[in-house]
Amino acid sequence: MPPWDFDSPHKQDLTKRRSFNEGFALIEAAHDATRRLYCDVLRFWRRCSLASCKRHRRCCGDARECLMRGLIFVPQSQRFRAQQLVIDGGPRRRTPATHAEWYVRRSNFKSVATWPLG
Repeated sequence: MPPWDFDSPHKQDLTKRRSFNEGFALIEAAHDATRRLYCDVLRFWRRCSLASCKRHRRCCGDARECLMRGLIFVPQSQRFRAQQLVIDGGPRRRTPATHAEWYVRRSNFKSVATWPLG
């Protein structure tokens, strides 16, 4: 069998582009990770009703709901400070998992908080 046989079981998929759904899932995951960092930096786990959030001292539930629920208690000056801490990786200094997450961390707070539902 010649080495260029395309019907062989060892055929490789050499397409390097991702589909729209894969790209959207990547961006959604980056926004969710950034929302979790904002919840951790602003310490929303202190007033959360979930016991697991208080036990682990971080957001363990839905970060979107947690952020929207606690946003009214955060003054504008504290949001700017939180944005800088999120860029740095939060309280645990986590590095971004993907380039999309790196980019979303540096976008403004309003765009992260109001990212449309997936």
